Parts: sequence; structure tokens; C-alpha cells
Amino acid sequence: LENNGCSSSDNGHSKHVFVLAASNLPWDLDPAFLRRLEKRIYVPLPSALARREMLKHHFHNFKLGEGIDLDRSARVDMEGYSGADVKLLCKEAAMRP
Repeated sequence: LENNGCSSSDNGHSKHVFVLAASNLPWDLDPAFLRRLEKRIYVPLPSALARREMLKHHFHNFKLGEGIDLDRSARVDMEGYSGADVKLLCKEAAMRP
């Protein structure tokens, strides 16, 4: 991530710049860059219950095989998955025969 100076003026009137940044690895960000971000919001990974609800949402139009246990998958197999990871997994699974 790179952040070079950002400034602007319009006939002597200053303009405001809004910066929104997101990272899956916030601990790898440069401390000097972090000091420039006044407000930080930590969004944790989804819980097992949230992952199960995401699975149900993404698979609601599909007939799942008899051996598919969404509760177990969400609880055990998908520990550490982000919401984007769950969505991608569902998309890939839906494409398989």
C-alpha cells in the first residue's frame, strides 16, 4: 500500500478528501501510514453461525447432496474464512457438476 501526499485547492478554498482503506492484514500496514488514518474500525471474521447463514443464503436455490452438512462445514471446515471466502467457495461449488 502506498500513500503519497494528497492536497488540493480551488482558488484558495480547500477541499476535503475522504480516504477509506481496507486490509485483510492490518498488522502488516506501515505504522506511519496508520497514524494518518484517524479512525479505525476492526471487523472480525464471521462466526460459525454467520458462516452457516451465508452458506444457506448462497445455496438457497440449489439442491444439496444428502451428505452435505452446512452446520459442520460452517463450524469446522470454514474456520478462519472471511465473508468473501465463503462467497467464493459457494460460487465455485455451484459451478461443479
